[in-house]
Amino acid sequence: MPFCALCETQVDAWLPHPHADARSPLMVMMGTVGSDLQHYLCPHCGCNDRDRHLWLYLTVSGLADRMKGARILHIAPEAKVAPLIAARHPAEYIRGDLFPTSPEFLRVDCERMEFPDDSFDLIICNHVLEHVSDPEAASREFHRTLVPDGYLVAQTPYVPTLKFRLEFIGGISPEQARFFYGQEDHVRLFGRDVADCIRSSGLEGNLFPHEHVLPQHDAAHYGCNPLEPFFLFTKK
Repeated sequence: MPFCALCETQVDAWLPHPHADARSPLMVMMGTVGSDLQHYLCPHCGCNDRDRHLWLYLTVSGLADRMKGARILHIAPEAKVAPLIAARHPAEYIRGDLFPTSPEFLRVDCERMEFPDDSFDLIICNHVLEHVSDPEAASREFHRTLVPDGYLVAQTPYVPTLKFRLEFIGGISPEQARFFYGQEDHVRLFGRDVADCIRSSGLEGNLFPHEHVLPQHDAAHYGCNPLEPFFLFTKK
């Protein structure tokens, strides 16, 4: 029986994304790696597959155990993941968003952050880089504000068979963005050069496959996409 790693509940089945059938045919044709829209929501707690995968990666990699007493920046924090991080008792837990929707959130522009150098032990930026204007600038800011040996987790949709990212010059319509990028508020579709984009700042790391990080975790059982790797980088 499927098991939700966030609410720690067995469920009968995962619920599909309500608009799964409206997915861009280009995303399907190119094999874009992101959410598993057919095994999307937990019927018990409402978390999605990206939430579950992120938490599994954080726990199995040991990063969740390192959260106690750590300084953490969480960009666009997931509603179902943030309480689990707070429960680990970090020394500082900043939840930031470019457009805060809660008084608990701090306005943070990840391309121009106002934090001092070496501010954080861990930065979580899950499915954000496909939205920002300049991902290289964001990566430089992550590098600057991480302490040495600090970690960045930066999941984002990408196409493993696309050599370079797809990004138009100038603005495009919401309809075009849905077709070419998969979502109307996305501004690019990353290719396999996504790791180079993040490493351009001096960060080290890579995209680590599910089967290498979670060899004992059947993706269908935990409701996550086995094709989505762990985007893990560190500052040396």
